[in-house]
Amino acid sequence: MNKPLLHSYYWLESAVVKNLGDYLTAIILDALGYRCVNRNYAHPHVVNPGRCLLSVGSIVWNRTFDRMSEPVDVWGAGWRGTPLSPSARARAQFHAVRGPRTAQGLGLSKNIPLGDPALLLPTLKADAVAHHGRTLVIPHFHRSDQIPAKQRCVLTGCDALLAMRVIGAPVRGRRISPRRLHGMVYAWMRQGIPIHTPWQVIHRIAGAGFVLTGSLHGAILAQAYGVPWAAYDDGCVDVPEKWHDWADYLRMRIAFVPNLRAGMDWWYTEGQHGEIRDIAPLLAAFPYRKTEELFFDT
Repeated sequence: MNKPLLHSYYWLESAVVKNLGDYLTAIILDALGYRCVNRNYAHPHVVNPGRCLLSVGSIVWNRTFDRMSEPVDVWGAGWRGTPLSPSARARAQFHAVRGPRTAQGLGLSKNIPLGDPALLLPTLKADAVAHHGRTLVIPHFHRSDQIPAKQRCVLTGCDALLAMRVIGAPVRGRRISPRRLHGMVYAWMRQGIPIHTPWQVIHRIAGAGFVLTGSLHGAILAQAYGVPWAAYDDGCVDVPEKWHDWADYLRMRIAFVPNLRAGMDWWYTEGQHGEIRDIAPLLAAFPYRKTEELFFDT
């Protein structure tokens, strides 16, 4: 049976090379029983015609809303520390947001469900995880190739580098030539950057012994799968406000560290005390389907 289609938006949706942190939108919607399609894709089986879902990522900001004119349903996305314009705010319906700073900064109810939808993955898709136990360093998407992988591992003390750059399905109508794709992959390999599918990256994080990450969703996935982690500062921290929003969700204090040793010190003194809140309200807040149907409609 074909999955119903759902208009959604995430960063780099039209690209073949994805940032896993944003592409999790499509992965989570697939686990919920939908196929994520571009907001402009017209089809009689789209369940939210004339609307668009914003789900994963720090995309509750004016630049995102400038790309669209239709009403927007926000479910689990976060802000970047800047308020929405009145026109954008008027088009947004908030069902859940990532953390308390997002809720407070946007003037939302204190009772709005909180949490990143990536936290639902272990519940929605209970795959067996192979615990390899290695320590991983995950640079931010834009900094993956700033330092060769081997050198980054030496500098941080981690066993291996894991990139959030993945090969994913583009939106309908988008193609990339095999020659161009081969060129990108070859450039990554020269830097020692491993090439993985989205689920390979998720499973690598889930089976790790420790994750030192400059990607927020590296931290969120590690937390979801019970893996110790720390926020990695390699000279540039992308949008600190989103990290503080995540830390406030976990009810602990964040620190940005340069290497594995400092990361482990932070984890054992502070990070391990962070706790995922009840995810049932987040799941129940999904705007297009009743929670009960997700588990009993086969």
